Formats: sequence, C-alpha cells, structure tokens
Amino acid sequence: MSQEQAQIKNFSTGAVILQEGEASDGVYILLSGCVVISRRDDFGRNLVLAELSEGEVFGEMGLISHEPCSATVSAVGDVQVRFFDKKEFVQAMAENFSSVESILGTLFQRMRQMNLRVMELENQIEAQTDQLGKAKKNVVTFKPGNVTLSGKTEQAKHVLDGVERLVVEKFPFQIGRWAAKKMKSSWFLSSDENDLDIHDIPPYGISRHHCHFERNKAGIYLVDESRLGTWLNGERLQSKGSGAIKVTLEPGTYTLSLGSVESVFTFEVIVW
Repeated sequence: MSQEQAQIKNFSTGAVILQEGEASDGVYILLSGCVVISRRDDFGRNLVLAELSEGEVFGEMGLISHEPCSATVSAVGDVQVRFFDKKEFVQAMAENFSSVESILGTLFQRMRQMNLRVMELENQIEAQTDQLGKAKKNVVTFKPGNVTLSGKTEQAKHVLDGVERLVVEKFPFQIGRWAAKKMKSSWFLSSDENDLDIHDIPPYGISRHHCHFERNKAGIYLVDESRLGTWLNGERLQSKGSGAIKVTLEPGTYTLSLGSVESVFTFEVIVW
C-alpha cells in the first residue's frame, strides 16, 4: 500500500474524529461526506457550531500548535478524509503541492485571525497602560470610518474564530457561505472568495455572497445581495428598486442577522 493510500481514512456515522480538549494528531481534508463541529456549553449541552463538507479542512492547528482541540468533530453519515501528519505535510509541500493547497489557505486564514487577536490584546494593554498614566504603545486604534464585528451567538463567535472584535480592514468586505466549488484564479487569490466565510448547516440560510460592507468618502454602507435576506436591528432590509439593497450606516451600534431575524449567525456591528 502506498503512502497516499495509507493516509485515506474512513469513518462511519457518529464517529468522533477529533475530541474537544484532546490533541489533534494532524490535519484532515474532507474527500466525501460531512462532519459537524460542536462544543459543550457551560450547562453541558452539545452546541452545533458548523457543518463542513467536501473540500473543507479541519484539525489544521495540529500543524503549528500543540494546543488541544477547541471543539469536537463528528461524522455525519459515511465520511472519507485525507490525513496528513506534520512530516507528511512537509513532504507533500515538496512533492505534491496541489494536495495541500486547501490546507495552506486555511492556515493563512487562521494566521490572519491570530494577528487580529494580537491587535485586540495590544489595544487592551494600551487602554490599561493609559489608565495608569504610563506611556502609550504604538497600536492600532479605532478611528472614523472603521467597522468592527463581534459575535452575539455562539455560532457567530465561532465564525470569528475566537476574535472578540473583528476589525474590517478592507472594503468591500464580503460575507457569505463557504462553498467547495469556487471559481479560483489561484490558490491564494480568487475573485470568488469571501472575506468572512460562514459554514452554514442545511437547510441553508446564508447565500454564497450574502452581504458586504462598502466605504467611500460619503460614509459606510451595508449591501444585501442575498436570497433570504439581511436584518439590521430586527428589521429586514427593503429594496427601493431592482438589484442589491444598499443602506447607509451612520456611526453607532447595530445588530446584524443573516438569513432570518432569529438567525444563529447574529453579529454586533459598530461603525465609528
């Protein structure tokens, strides 16, 4: 049996592939089937955070960290995965780069999230230092024209990957459902990418390109491109004509719900 064949793994429905609190032994690419990502809440209840399908990656932090898994990954129906441990990943980078492209994309996304988390911590330190009357650090601060996102539900917090407050750094900033089949120009640059991917669970409530933020000299705008709608402060955005729905966001705090007013993907948006 070749090394390639040896690292194809099969799981039956209900099988736990990764367990919350335990170490990940490597990284997995879903070849077929679906898995659910879940976590125990403070009351011991099992909370489903996301569902992953063919082409998606999980366990990737096992390549760069020895931290335990933050959630449990379980098979839904029969599942087949391609598994890489650290040594095999490095070997594939040299010999069969295309086999690990999706892993690299996920790792780069994770690194961006980690960078945002560092920025959060720096701002917290700056605020504490300022209160003590000590010298301020040269860190990123919020200024007019900034937009931030924070999760109001556990599922929304999971989408932000532990970042308490995501700073929107580029415009337009696209939010939508992750899809395995994307029109890619290259593994690191795609015209079909979202800036914030949401791993929705069927029946889908999130569109492939659901909504996005725009910014120009006149201000900040939220544009709804979805089929099922976008809710702002409990009210669905309403079109005044054909095409996408575009509303102005004045400085302030908003509640953004995707797909329905009671969506599990609900965020707090602050416009500065």
